[in-house]
Amino acid sequence: MKKEKALLREKLVEFQLRIAELTHALSEQEQTFLTKEQSLYLNLFEVLDAFENLDENIAEKEGTFDKTTRRLVKSVRSIEKKIVRLLKSNHIVEVTFPDNRAAMDSCKVVDTKEVGDMENETILSVVRKGYINTEENVVLRKAEVLTVMNG
Repeated sequence: MKKEKALLREKLVEFQLRIAELTHALSEQEQTFLTKEQSLYLNLFEVLDAFENLDENIAEKEGTFDKTTRRLVKSVRSIEKKIVRLLKSNHIVEVTFPDNRAAMDSCKVVDTKEVGDMENETILSVVRKGYINTEENVVLRKAEVLTVMNG
Protein backbone atom coordinates (compact mmCIF):
# COMPACT_ATOMS: atom_id res chain seq x y z
CA MET A 1 0.00 0.00 0.00
CA LYS A 2 2.85 2.40 0.86
CA LYS A 3 4.54 1.52 -2.42
CA GLU A 4 1.39 2.38 -4.35
CA LYS A 5 1.02 5.70 -2.54
CA ALA A 6 4.67 6.56 -3.19
CA LEU A 7 4.28 5.61 -6.86
CA LEU A 8 1.10 7.73 -7.17
CA ARG A 9 2.79 10.65 -5.42
CA GLU A 10 5.77 10.34 -7.78
CA LYS A 11 3.45 10.30 -10.82
CA LEU A 12 1.56 13.31 -9.47
CA VAL A 13 4.81 15.26 -9.05
CA GLU A 14 5.88 14.25 -12.59
CA PHE A 15 2.54 15.47 -13.99
CA GLN A 16 2.77 18.75 -12.09
CA LEU A 17 6.31 19.32 -13.38
CA ARG A 18 5.21 18.50 -16.92
CA ILE A 19 2.26 20.89 -16.65
CA ALA A 20 4.57 23.63 -15.40
CA GLU A 21 7.01 22.99 -18.27
CA LEU A 22 4.22 23.04 -20.85
CA THR A 23 2.72 26.20 -19.37
CA HIS A 24 6.12 27.90 -19.54
CA ALA A 25 6.70 26.70 -23.13
CA LEU A 26 3.26 27.95 -24.16
CA SER A 27 3.92 31.33 -22.55
CA GLU A 28 7.22 31.62 -24.45
CA GLN A 29 5.52 30.69 -27.73
CA GLU A 30 2.81 33.29 -27.15
CA GLN A 31 5.42 35.97 -26.47
CA THR A 32 7.37 34.99 -29.60
CA PHE A 33 4.18 35.13 -31.67
CA LEU A 34 3.24 38.56 -30.28
CA THR A 35 6.73 39.90 -30.99
CA LYS A 36 6.61 38.62 -34.58
CA GLU A 37 3.08 39.98 -35.04
CA GLN A 38 4.14 43.41 -33.73
CA SER A 39 7.12 43.43 -36.09
CA LEU A 40 4.91 42.51 -39.06
CA TYR A 41 2.48 45.32 -38.27
CA LEU A 42 5.27 47.87 -37.90
CA ASN A 43 6.62 46.80 -41.30
CA LEU A 44 3.15 47.12 -42.86
CA PHE A 45 2.88 50.62 -41.38
CA GLU A 46 6.16 51.51 -43.09
CA VAL A 47 4.74 50.23 -46.39
CA LEU A 48 1.64 52.38 -45.88
CA ASP A 49 3.91 55.37 -45.18
CA ALA A 50 5.66 54.72 -48.50
CA PHE A 51 2.30 54.53 -50.30
CA GLU A 52 1.22 57.80 -48.67
CA ASN A 53 4.41 59.54 -49.82
CA LEU A 54 3.96 58.10 -53.30
CA ASP A 55 0.34 59.27 -53.39
CA GLU A 56 1.40 62.81 -52.42
CA ASN A 57 3.95 62.85 -55.24
CA ILE A 58 1.41 61.47 -57.71
CA ALA A 59 -1.25 64.01 -56.69
CA GLU A 60 1.06 66.88 -57.67
CA LYS A 61 1.43 65.60 -61.25
CA GLU A 62 -1.80 63.69 -61.77
CA GLY A 63 -3.24 66.16 -64.29
CA THR A 64 -0.47 65.44 -66.77
CA PHE A 65 -0.84 61.63 -66.82
CA ASP A 66 -1.82 59.67 -69.89
CA LYS A 67 -4.31 56.77 -69.81
CA THR A 68 -1.69 54.09 -69.02
CA THR A 69 -0.21 56.09 -66.18
CA ARG A 70 -3.67 56.74 -64.72
CA ARG A 71 -4.32 52.97 -64.77
CA LEU A 72 -1.01 52.38 -63.01
CA VAL A 73 -1.90 54.97 -60.35
CA LYS A 74 -5.27 53.28 -59.85
CA SER A 75 -3.52 49.91 -59.34
CA VAL A 76 -1.08 51.38 -56.83
CA ARG A 77 -3.93 52.94 -54.86
CA SER A 78 -5.85 49.65 -54.85
CA ILE A 79 -2.84 47.90 -53.29
CA GLU A 80 -2.79 50.50 -50.53
CA LYS A 81 -6.53 49.99 -49.93
CA LYS A 82 -6.02 46.22 -49.71
CA ILE A 83 -3.39 46.65 -47.00
CA VAL A 84 -5.69 48.99 -45.07
CA ARG A 85 -8.54 46.43 -45.35
CA LEU A 86 -6.21 43.65 -44.18
CA LEU A 87 -5.25 45.66 -41.10
CA LYS A 88 -8.87 46.62 -40.46
CA SER A 89 -9.92 42.95 -40.60
CA ASN A 90 -7.43 42.44 -37.75
CA HIS A 91 -8.94 45.36 -35.78
CA ILE A 92 -6.06 47.71 -36.61
CA VAL A 93 -7.01 51.19 -37.70
CA GLU A 94 -5.47 54.62 -37.96
CA VAL A 95 -5.37 56.60 -34.71
CA THR A 96 -7.87 59.46 -34.89
CA PHE A 97 -8.14 62.62 -32.84
CA PRO A 98 -11.85 63.54 -32.80
CA ASP A 99 -11.25 66.64 -30.67
CA ASN A 100 -8.10 67.50 -32.70
CA ARG A 101 -6.05 67.51 -29.48
CA ALA A 102 -2.75 65.73 -28.88
CA ALA A 103 -3.01 62.83 -26.42
CA MET A 104 0.32 61.50 -25.17
CA ASP A 105 -0.90 57.89 -25.12
CA SER A 106 -1.61 57.94 -28.86
CA CYS A 107 0.75 60.50 -30.33
CA LYS A 108 4.22 61.94 -30.18
CA VAL A 109 4.73 65.67 -30.69
CA VAL A 110 7.58 66.12 -33.17
CA ASP A 111 7.31 69.89 -33.53
CA THR A 112 5.31 72.85 -32.24
CA LYS A 113 4.26 76.16 -33.70
CA GLU A 114 2.87 79.37 -32.19
CA VAL A 115 -0.66 80.14 -33.33
CA GLY A 116 -2.14 82.88 -31.16
CA ASP A 117 -5.82 82.16 -31.73
CA MET A 118 -5.58 78.40 -31.04
CA GLU A 119 -5.26 76.43 -27.79
CA ASN A 120 -2.04 74.65 -26.86
CA GLU A 121 -1.85 70.97 -27.91
CA THR A 122 -4.20 71.50 -30.85
CA ILE A 123 -2.98 69.33 -33.72
CA LEU A 124 -1.98 71.34 -36.77
CA SER A 125 -0.95 68.34 -38.86
CA VAL A 126 -0.18 64.64 -38.64
CA VAL A 127 3.37 64.08 -39.86
CA ARG A 128 3.17 60.28 -39.61
CA LYS A 129 0.00 58.26 -38.99
CA GLY A 130 -0.39 56.18 -35.89
CA TYR A 131 -2.23 52.86 -35.58
CA ILE A 132 -4.24 51.22 -32.83
CA ASN A 133 -5.55 47.70 -32.22
CA THR A 134 -9.19 48.46 -31.38
CA GLU A 135 -9.90 44.96 -30.12
CA GLU A 136 -7.22 45.18 -27.43
CA ASN A 137 -7.21 49.00 -27.23
CA VAL A 138 -3.42 49.05 -27.68
CA VAL A 139 -1.54 51.69 -29.66
CA LEU A 140 0.84 49.86 -32.00
CA ARG A 141 2.50 52.99 -33.33
CA LYS A 142 1.98 56.52 -32.05
CA ALA A 143 1.08 59.23 -34.54
CA GLU A 144 3.72 61.91 -35.00
CA VAL A 145 2.10 65.34 -34.91
CA LEU A 146 2.76 69.05 -35.17
CA THR A 147 0.90 70.95 -32.44
CA VAL A 148 0.23 74.46 -31.18
CA MET A 149 2.44 75.72 -28.35
CA ASN A 150 1.90 79.36 -27.49
CA GLY A 151 4.44 81.19 -25.36
